[in-house]
Amino acid sequence: MRRASVSEAKNALSGLLGDVRRGEAILITHRGEPVARIEPCRPDDLGGDHEVADLVRRGVATPPRAPFDVEGFLSVPAPRLTEGVSASEAIVAERAEGR
Repeated sequence: MRRASVSEAKNALSGLLGDVRRGEAILITHRGEPVARIEPCRPDDLGGDHEVADLVRRGVATPPRAPFDVEGFLSVPAPRLTEGVSASEAIVAERAEGR
């Protein structure tokens, strides 16, 4: 396992993280004493939602700001399409209204 002091880690964090992405573990030391270890995440570290966590990590998805309110969602009446209006037009109109 590679070692790096706290000052080395501060000055070269991007490089160290690149090494971790490639599978290497880094032991961080303070005055020669081990204080932390940076190592690659395993899929089971992500709580089973590793596909979602990967999308968030890559910036494709955004994590929720608040828990989903199922009751509130289900209490909203289902939208009804106006004759001659497509679903995509209705969605664009709702977005324009800020809904």
